[in-house]
Amino acid sequence: MASKPGAAKGGALLIASLTLAMATGATGTYSYATLSPFLLPSLGMTPGGMGLLFGGLYTVAAASSGVIGRITDRVDPTLVVLVGSACSLVGTLLLAASFSIIGLAASALFAGLAMAASNPGSNGMIAHRIPPGSRAFATGIKQSGATGAGLYLAVVLPGLAVAVGWRWASLAAVIIPILAVITVLIGRRSSQAAMEPEVTTDPHEPRRLTWLSWLAGYALLLGVATGICNGFYVLYAHSLGFGVVEAGLVFAVFAVLSVIARIVWARLSETTWSPAQLLGAVAVIGAISALLCLVAPAVGDWAVWFAAGMGGLSIVGWNALGMVTIMQNVKRDAVGVSASRMLRGFFVGLAIGPLTFGALVEFGGYSVGWLFQFVVLLLAIGVAYFFGRSLAMHTPPGSHLPREAL
Repeated sequence: MASKPGAAKGGALLIASLTLAMATGATGTYSYATLSPFLLPSLGMTPGGMGLLFGGLYTVAAASSGVIGRITDRVDPTLVVLVGSACSLVGTLLLAASFSIIGLAASALFAGLAMAASNPGSNGMIAHRIPPGSRAFATGIKQSGATGAGLYLAVVLPGLAVAVGWRWASLAAVIIPILAVITVLIGRRSSQAAMEPEVTTDPHEPRRLTWLSWLAGYALLLGVATGICNGFYVLYAHSLGFGVVEAGLVFAVFAVLSVIARIVWARLSETTWSPAQLLGAVAVIGAISALLCLVAPAVGDWAVWFAAGMGGLSIVGWNALGMVTIMQNVKRDAVGVSASRMLRGFFVGLAIGPLTFGALVEFGGYSVGWLFQFVVLLLAIGVAYFFGRSLAMHTPPGSHLPREAL
């Protein structure tokens, strides 16, 4: 039986809302990253200072994610997305108005709140509006919104900054939260009825899931690696002699492959490959990416481009896998709090990564920083293995991801 045109339109609008919701959470991070060659001389900052800026943003996200996750399980998730989009807009405006580190810190505060709201809000919308069989695809698409924002900003902001200055260029980012608010509001007016409610979950159950603890540990390690890529790919390329626009394009390569990766990894989660195997593969590819950055000064600029591509395919792509695993293994009314537990680990890692990397660059150079990222990703391979063993004990024999239909 053919689907109704209205239903197809409503589904497309919902996917657009989810994608833009994720983009708002990443707007601050990618604005700082792509404009970093301009921010350092303009505001008298060093690579260590950039590490502090990213670390502060991610600390705010980590500190607020638990509260936001619990709120999402109790209210309409679209309200969380709207508030997060408003925070993203305020953060962007504060960035454009910044004349000191204090202004940047205020911008990072709102950007961190936007980041903390984007995943729980969008996950809640999926859990309440999309049936189990379609959630992996929807999750992959919406997770690509974050790196899609990075692609847009990496291509647009550096060239604009050269032409009109970085403050005016940063305002090009406001289109992302504005579009998010518009699509969510239109979607709320024309939305179909939500799915039937489920049996209420024991609110303490997510805390007792051992596999979720291992997943949060993996998220922490991948957060360290992701924070390094987000904060320093552009600066590193610039330090090797790349122009500011070319360095932005390195980050664009990272971003465009991240968009593809999140969709592909989410789709692979529906195959015979287990989540642990896929997470292990992510960490292996990411470790190779770190090695390429490490040897780039010796072997040539090509290694930076390949490192950015492999990093995009792996380090950032894991997020969709984690979200799908949670939605397949916990009840719908626990998705927000379960996702926030994983994301809290991820945000802590995001804070640790640039802070540590920036300090290592200050005292030992970029080679020490990339070696640190390589070691972190090797540890992630081991954590993925123990996560797989724990999830297998939780999952009944002969049943692949059995709780998705709950």
